[in-house]
Amino acid sequence: MYNNYNEFKNTYIDTNECTSRGACSIAPNIASLQVIIIYFIKQLAYYVIKLEKLGANNVSIKYEIINDLASLVSINEFSEKQLYAILAKDYQLYTEAKKAYHEICTQKGIFAKDLKNQLEFNENTTVSKAIAQGEKLFLEKYNKLTSGQKNLISILQILLKSASMNLIKLNEFKDFDDNVYQKILTILDMFNHGKVSNKQIKDSISELAEIDNKLQFEISELLLKKFGGISKVNVSHSTRKGKAILVSGNNFADLLNILNETKDKNIDVYTHSNLLIVHALKEFQQYPNLRGHYGDTTESCILDFATFPGSILLTKNSRSNTEYLYRGRLFSNDYIIHQGVVKIENENYSELIESAEKAKGFTKGKIKDDTPLGYNEDELNNEINKLTERLKKNEIKKLYIIGMNPYSEIQKEYFKEFFSLLKPEEFALSFSFESKKDNVLTINIGNYNPLAINIIHKIFEKYEIDSNKIVFFFTTCDVMTISNIVMLKHVKAKNIYMATCPPMLVNPSVFDTFRNEYSINLTDTPHNDLEKIRKE
Repeated sequence: MYNNYNEFKNTYIDTNECTSRGACSIAPNIASLQVIIIYFIKQLAYYVIKLEKLGANNVSIKYEIINDLASLVSINEFSEKQLYAILAKDYQLYTEAKKAYHEICTQKGIFAKDLKNQLEFNENTTVSKAIAQGEKLFLEKYNKLTSGQKNLISILQILLKSASMNLIKLNEFKDFDDNVYQKILTILDMFNHGKVSNKQIKDSISELAEIDNKLQFEISELLLKKFGGISKVNVSHSTRKGKAILVSGNNFADLLNILNETKDKNIDVYTHSNLLIVHALKEFQQYPNLRGHYGDTTESCILDFATFPGSILLTKNSRSNTEYLYRGRLFSNDYIIHQGVVKIENENYSELIESAEKAKGFTKGKIKDDTPLGYNEDELNNEINKLTERLKKNEIKKLYIIGMNPYSEIQKEYFKEFFSLLKPEEFALSFSFESKKDNVLTINIGNYNPLAINIIHKIFEKYEIDSNKIVFFFTTCDVMTISNIVMLKHVKAKNIYMATCPPMLVNPSVFDTFRNEYSINLTDTPHNDLEKIRKE
């Protein structure tokens, strides 16, 4: 038994799929291909902007740009071959856009202003040559920049990926939002025109963070509207005997398609990963074939897929490194898929369903504890009203807002001790870790970040965000974490604590720049952190 968090941390090795696979940093070959992809995306943005000024509409190309940026969030999940396919597609789009621009200029008698192409790339360029080109381009470009500029550009790219990812999510619920697309294109094009100042980069980072926050808020509002609102439920993690399909990722439309396709068949549907939240949405509760949630975390795809005895669907824009595994029973409708994965075209799920029917399924059921999920809207509003009134009356000296569950034993132990050290005049709103203490309110939203943004907005409609009483704890580190922190600092939030980012997302030097630039505190021990906070 451990006496405190510090003792636990010194003896426990925290493992997840990243560390167990040794995939916690971006390989040089993968990084080089990403450099070229972003290079052509920037050049493509230039020509799309030029074409639109001349009256040509390029909605499909804009979507491809955004989709590719969003895809690069999971850069480590791609093979060289898959990244090369994205690169080849972007190069083709670039040449087509450039050609179209020249044709319109000729028709209108306008002088065509081309960008200088620094790459020797064509349809005959091999993967190895492309990697070498990426390395050369990286060295030529970045040797001219200071380390601070390099790191700021890296942070900006993270925000571009985050905004792109949320823009794609938004497309599930509404029509094409051209204003946001245009803003992303403009920021990309900024790097096509000579030296960019630190101020320009910082301003773009702040602007993107604000856009990203608005996107997440809009996603949350539209999600609740489309799926009939949210309720408090207990989600089953148990399984029962029978045929089964597992739907993983974060695409609600894909899950609905599967539920409708299987509602009259003797097949149970289980959710996985970030689709946990659907069990709290009223629209999904009408499907008796939605059996429950499979897997305890979002970090155990390999194990969960290996033990699931049915067919598995990877939804759009959700990837897991499953190359050569689960051949014949893993399906995806994404535009880039791993080897051994069956591609679904035109929402035809017949092969997936046939695979589930042929699979052995669960030979017997297994009982596991349920998970409380969601919230009652009226109850939540009442809790927020009481909380903000107590803040105004100074009955609460500190409000700790604790982010998503990282499924880390170290962080679980951290907050177990953290909650035990809370004073009666302090309060914690947690989206992850639970406590039976009266001054801890836990709202499990299945790690669905837009809903957290929605709830936080409710609080700060009634109480100032720049108060020293408010302390944010970011327990995960992903592209949205970086974006949300920038947004909070943009609106003058003072106290932000977070865990260290893995190198696969942000290399250590970039993370140091980010932490110093935005005055972020790294978590230490619960005792030391609380002691520091209480002095402020």
